Amino acid sequence: MTHASEVIARLRNYWRRGLNARRGMAELAACPSAELHLIAADVGLTSTDLKRLVCSHPGPSELLPQRLEQLGLDPEFVRRGQPATYRDLARVCASCTDWRRCRKDLARGNVQAGMGDYCLNTHTIDALTVGRAEAPAASGSSRAADWTASLR
Repeated sequence: MTHASEVIARLRNYWRRGLNARRGMAELAACPSAELHLIAADVGLTSTDLKRLVCSHPGPSELLPQRLEQLGLDPEFVRRGQPATYRDLARVCASCTDWRRCRKDLARGNVQAGMGDYCLNTHTIDALTVGRAEAPAASGSSRAADWTASLR
């Protein structure tokens, strides 16, 4: 990809994210307060956290899955297997102010740079990684079944 096309692609993504954030905020603003609380409760968040996620930077939607993948974790497996943990990861990621630094580190493939330095999700991600590493190797054992069931 040429430099000009990279710049255009970045501008297009920036513009798209901005439009989506404005649309999301407009939709939330149009909701009555009681309905907003119900929507937030349905996904296990407070209304404040829901608003923060809707209008936040690309961290929760793009950078978090990328970080998990680069660490050898399947983001979709975590999202489906441990929904409360994934919601917490996304909520914390949405509150991060170092998302630009995170994006640069992940683009360079340097996923470890943020883990000890600025990533607010370090401990949770470490726990997920350790949990995966401690999974029994034999898939037919009852411990493997118990461990897999605990992720659901």
